[in-house]
Amino acid sequence: MVERKKAIGNFIILIGTLLINSLGASGQINNYSQKEVSDKFPTLITPNPGTFSIWGIIYMFLIVSIILMIIKSNDLQYKKIINAITLKFWIASLFNILWIISFSYLQLELSVLLIFGLLISLLSILKSIETFNTKKTLLLPITFGLYAGWIFVATIVNISATLVKLKWNRFYLSENFWASLTLIVAVILIYLITLKIKNAVFPLPIAWAFYGINNQLQSSNVLTNQHMILKYIALGGAVALIIIAIYQFYKNNYNLIPSVK
Repeated sequence: MVERKKAIGNFIILIGTLLINSLGASGQINNYSQKEVSDKFPTLITPNPGTFSIWGIIYMFLIVSIILMIIKSNDLQYKKIINAITLKFWIASLFNILWIISFSYLQLELSVLLIFGLLISLLSILKSIETFNTKKTLLLPITFGLYAGWIFVATIVNISATLVKLKWNRFYLSENFWASLTLIVAVILIYLITLKIKNAVFPLPIAWAFYGINNQLQSSNVLTNQHMILKYIALGGAVALIIIAIYQFYKNNYNLIPSVK
């Protein structure tokens, strides 16, 4: 009974979070949509607009997963997961809401701290799910792996946009250099995080974002030689991330995350 109430609470909080996200995306908060804010502070590692359609997939998986928690709230494994992730999910949702609001109000410095808190909360959820993983709960590592992976992308872009807003001098090095370095370091970090959380889904939305960066650079009006190098790094990074996902899948004995013995 307690777990069912928690699961219902998760659903209510999810709907509230999705509502705020919808308001933010449509420009109903401070008359700025997320895209309009991003356009004010352009970076070379912002994916093309079509890439962000992945949010629809993430929302769908979240809704189905939370509904499944309600339906399966009497199942022993689901009880354990509900108890393990409910507070973390509430915290993640709060960070998500505050991030949307701060970003819409152009408070990018604050939004970096909030999205970092969101990312840490989601990675913590992934570790909890790993502890109780069975075939019954297969949907959850997919859902939160996609969610956490995409928020990792958003975190990097958010930091880059904030640096643009602050007009930092990049230590007098080129924007292309820093963008290339950011993507390379990101791949290394993703590899290390994937080894820690053991979730083979996590790198995939990031690979999708790297492909989106490649497409955005390809469609730019002036594609310089330096942009071409960055474009190839983005495309190579996407391939590397897919390989990381496949490698982790192999390490998990052909499971998305290790199965409970």
